[in-house]
Amino acid sequence: MRVLLIQSYLGRKGVADQLVYPIGLSCIATALEAAGHVPWIVDLNVGQEEPFERLKREINEFGPDVVGVSQRNIDSTTRKAPFIFHTQLRPTLDIIREAAPNAPTVLGGPGFTQAAQHMMERYDFDFGIKSEAEVSFVQLLDNLNDPSRVGGLFWRRGDELIYNGDAAMPDFTALPYPKRHYIDWDLYREEQRRRGLFLDIGIESTRGCPLKCAYCNYPMLNGVKLRRKPPEVVVDEIEYLHSKFDIPQFTFTDSRFNLNKKHATAICEEILRRDLKVKWIAWLGFRGVDEEFLGLMTEAGCYRTAFSADGLLQPSLDRMRKMMKKEDIDRTIRAVRKTKGIKASWSFFLTPPSTSHKEQLMMLAYYFYIHGSVPGRGRMTLNWCRVEEHTWFEKVAREDGVIDDMVDLLPDTPEGLEPLFYEAPGFEGWSRFWDEFLEAELKARTLVGRLTRPLQSRFGVRDLTPDHLKGRPDTPTMP
Repeated sequence: MRVLLIQSYLGRKGVADQLVYPIGLSCIATALEAAGHVPWIVDLNVGQEEPFERLKREINEFGPDVVGVSQRNIDSTTRKAPFIFHTQLRPTLDIIREAAPNAPTVLGGPGFTQAAQHMMERYDFDFGIKSEAEVSFVQLLDNLNDPSRVGGLFWRRGDELIYNGDAAMPDFTALPYPKRHYIDWDLYREEQRRRGLFLDIGIESTRGCPLKCAYCNYPMLNGVKLRRKPPEVVVDEIEYLHSKFDIPQFTFTDSRFNLNKKHATAICEEILRRDLKVKWIAWLGFRGVDEEFLGLMTEAGCYRTAFSADGLLQPSLDRMRKMMKKEDIDRTIRAVRKTKGIKASWSFFLTPPSTSHKEQLMMLAYYFYIHGSVPGRGRMTLNWCRVEEHTWFEKVAREDGVIDDMVDLLPDTPEGLEPLFYEAPGFEGWSRFWDEFLEAELKARTLVGRLTRPLQSRFGVRDLTPDHLKGRPDTPTMP
């Protein structure tokens, strides 16, 4: 079968957005091709052509027998810039039905999996595949006339929506690395040059997360067991991207690159053994991070990493089930400061559960401490935590009266999204302060950028904007 795989349009192409190569669709396309099908990927978030006009053209030119759509994100998860992504599914489906009326439609992706039941009720795709789809999608194509045989599948029988129950996770260690020839690379390169954006090429070395952070749905998306790909296969993929597509830079999409430190170390050593001249970024957990480990990562090409600290003092860390202490944050700051050649960011939630005025004051102090102690290389990022469905944090938010039973956790408007950012009761004043603080940081970033831009172009001096004020989208986002 000819299968068109679509990366759903997010509804905007703002200058601060990343270009994110659709690794999930590449994994599915690789599995489909191995099963004898003909896949092609269309990312509606790149190219100067109007997205839905391009979709019509691609459907007409490719002539698909089946069309799959991946919803990567539901919304922006940012209180300062709330934006809804999933509503673009409706016009996408309308175009597909108009241009390919006989092609079954399949919805999937991490955004879909987060709210699969609600999305299938809201958008009338023929099928929906929850969680990882390398096996399920192939099985569906073999059983279009009897979808009850496919695990992890939503399907319709008349007006009835049926779910077959969760499927077993694929054997990640046995999966081949995803091929990347199913897409028009020129569109990404043109977009990168035209808009000056960071092109994020993902590589998976692990799937699954055994951590229990209250706000996170990764264990639901990929399971609680850490599944590791052999280090040699991971580096085979790096070498493939570097040699075939001239990709010198990539991002490890693992929830935490060092959840198994021995595995992460073996990957770094294999990169060095093959003498690959690549650059990469990754999220790290706090456990086992020291100067020696960061030094090895840097030698292997890592130039930026990120830590999700979220809280600062023990009451909020415990309430968010972080299984760590403030001393772990301090230790990583010291390790980054001593390791030349690597940049790092530490993300924190503002007014988290069980916070205190002391913690809020310390957060402000740590903003200046991080930027001052790791000058030009350290950054502290701040946001309010978005309450997600199917997380422990949803229970916490209900206990604290932040949300009630009437709230829609899959809102259709930015106004509906705004109440879903956790604000600790009694800390509304601090929230207003942080609003003003972040607004002032944005103005400072804009001002410094404007002042230094003429110097860069006229005299060839380096960008004088402090690194933490650049606001460039080169900090890894959570996959």
